[in-house]
Amino acid sequence: MRLTSVRPRWGCVHDSRKSAPGVSGHIPLRTATLAATFSGVVIPIGSVYNFGRAIQANPNSCCSFHSISTMTHAFIARSRLILPRNNYEGYIPVTCTASILKGAPSAVPITSQLTSSNVPQRSKEWFTLRKDKLTTSTFSTALGFWKGNRRSELWQHKVFNPESDCLKADAMAAMNWGVTNEPAAIEHYKSMTGQDVSFLGFAVHGEATSGWLGASPDGLVGFYPNAGILEVKCPYNKGKPELGLPWQAVPYYYMPQVQGQMEIMDREWADLYCWTPNGSSLFRVFRDRGYWELMHVMLRDFWWGNVVPARQALMLGKVEEVNSYEPKARHELTGRIIGRSRKLASEARMLCRDIAGHVEFFGAENDNKLLV
Repeated sequence: MRLTSVRPRWGCVHDSRKSAPGVSGHIPLRTATLAATFSGVVIPIGSVYNFGRAIQANPNSCCSFHSISTMTHAFIARSRLILPRNNYEGYIPVTCTASILKGAPSAVPITSQLTSSNVPQRSKEWFTLRKDKLTTSTFSTALGFWKGNRRSELWQHKVFNPESDCLKADAMAAMNWGVTNEPAAIEHYKSMTGQDVSFLGFAVHGEATSGWLGASPDGLVGFYPNAGILEVKCPYNKGKPELGLPWQAVPYYYMPQVQGQMEIMDREWADLYCWTPNGSSLFRVFRDRGYWELMHVMLRDFWWGNVVPARQALMLGKVEEVNSYEPKARHELTGRIIGRSRKLASEARMLCRDIAGHVEFFGAENDNKLLV
């Protein structure tokens, strides 16, 4: 059997956290354009599930490709060479490694797993998946939100050292604070909202022109078609996290990350949860496709105009040419996207707030409801 082409909507790799519920009920089966050749006959197949059924019907067929997962977009690229552009855009390179494709029962949505043990966040495999992607946690930097050389530093990291996660000491301390407290924050979110939370390790945008974008949301909430995303923030409070207080409003610089996650995961809302030792606050952010269209133009310029050509020049030994692709501190549309971000942040609605154990809910059905 020979795989001819695959164009999935999106795929993901799950995280393996203890006692985490499965996410099979959270992830829809996306239609793919797929064709396979059995004994010299090309058979068009309208979905990944039907592809699995075709394999079951032809158990003796020979596979000419490396092993594939049931959703076909999450992979580890083993080669250190720069992949051709189409490998960033939703196609499966021959260097894929994943569990062999198997047919799924018709009543169970198809999900993707890189290996049987999955890919925990911040594992070696997780970093490998991310190194050739522009991830949502760096979107605000790529867009030029920050003063100084942050955009150039991100470019240097992606060009010269994509396999590491280089952070300055203060940024590393803030990240460690968040990683340490995130599990407790998620449990508190679950107890306040009554929501179940499922986890995944890494997701890749499946559109043919956006496969170079990836995300690692902190959780998946609800079930399709009304499913959302959970993003947890544990503010470091300038080195004094124990004195931190929950947000009264959403910081605008988180909008690129959250909107990017909703686009990549194809979900319509996200819960942005701020946790501190002294309380927490929860905000609901809705997807804005116009915002994404603007952001995508800017991200594409950064990746394909600055990062990829610099990598290619470096690989070809044209060292003097590499620096010519270094980006400016701001994109020409940075002011516009910041303005849109401020507007979206101001529109984010606070759902509930917890101060010293007192939980207050907001909204038409929960006005002034106070739980002690």
